[in-house]
Amino acid sequence: MSREQLDCLHADDDAAYVLGALDPAEQQAFRAHLPGCAPCRSAVAELAVMPGLLARLLPENDADVAAPAPVLPALMERARSERRVRRWRDRFAGFLSAAVLGLGAVAIAFPGSPDPDRVLTMAAAPGVPVQATLQVTGRGWGTSIDTTCRYDGAEDVEAPSASVTYELWAVDSTGGQVLVSSWQQVTGREITVAGSTKLGLDDIARLEVRTETGQPILTSRP
Repeated sequence: MSREQLDCLHADDDAAYVLGALDPAEQQAFRAHLPGCAPCRSAVAELAVMPGLLARLLPENDADVAAPAPVLPALMERARSERRVRRWRDRFAGFLSAAVLGLGAVAIAFPGSPDPDRVLTMAAAPGVPVQATLQVTGRGWGTSIDTTCRYDGAEDVEAPSASVTYELWAVDSTGGQVLVSSWQQVTGREITVAGSTKLGLDDIARLEVRTETGQPILTSRP
């Protein structure tokens, strides 16, 4: 509903005009108003069928007999009521839309809302038979990182038959390092471990999987 429709002083005169119930001065004023008011023109067009409907109420054999006195006021009041209902309905719809948009804006701006998950495949150092993917989620307090890792190589110094310890480290733009998680890796078995850091997602320059001796074997950038 436009501001012009809401503020129109003649919004309730359309039905009376169509039914010929306005006095001459009011009718002249409404006619002068119509060319500049699209909503009123539209309303008059919608109500233009009312005189024909009213004519059907007259006796077929006496076209000169006037309609019963209550008919005209009742039709006028019904038309006006329907117009008022439409205006209030449109006002409420506009208010509801604005409220929904406002709530959406609040939800978007709420600091605790998590960023969309990022799934990263880590790049392995040459000759390292280790695979890992990271599910990285930015949160209001920092970043959560779930690591899924698998070692498929032969048993060696870095992967004895029992297990080997791996660590996930987050490195920021200044070179600062934060331990995110650590786990015991067994040959041929896939392991998923959850971890987190107080670093924000945008503050992480790179993520590294290292052996317990500190040797980087996998690297990824968020």
